[in-house]
Amino acid sequence: MKNNEFLSTLDSLLSRVPEKERHEMLYDYQEHFEIGASDGKSEKELAEELGDPNVIARELLADYFISKAESDQTATNMFRAIFAAVSLSFFNIIFIAGPVAALLGTYLALCAVAILLTLSPFGIMASSFMGFSIENFAFNFFFSLTLVSLGLLMSIGMIYVGKYFYHLILRYIKFNLKVIKGDRAV
Repeated sequence: MKNNEFLSTLDSLLSRVPEKERHEMLYDYQEHFEIGASDGKSEKELAEELGDPNVIARELLADYFISKAESDQTATNMFRAIFAAVSLSFFNIIFIAGPVAALLGTYLALCAVAILLTLSPFGIMASSFMGFSIENFAFNFFFSLTLVSLGLLMSIGMIYVGKYFYHLILRYIKFNLKVIKGDRAV
């Protein structure tokens, strides 16, 4: 199977995957060709049984990047998993990119609110010094303290919300891939 066109194409399409993992992915396909050859089938027949290597490579890349995103939990791996899943079909552009964009937009808006709440006392205190009065200053000081506290609590909460969104997006992508592949999506 040294000059097998199907395996060569699949290997080149999986070039973004590290060599060790790529060889593990290709092992089953190499075995399929070896068993088929021992049964007297031609490489062309065996390749037709497997299907298009481009589709197989996209599915393997999507599975690889999803498992990588689950284990490493970095934004880069998350976006690679999203792009790999979206590349499977036009259906995925609509049903993955839309919800991911909505979740990401909501998360970024909440983070911006947390930052603004944390920084707003600087403006309040500055305005208090402009029109200095003791009653106004005391109210502004405690109001600023309340806003900083809310901002810091919200910032801490956003860390946990971000982790939850990360896992939610991964579960949604995995569910979507099962639907696309025709697996049972329960």
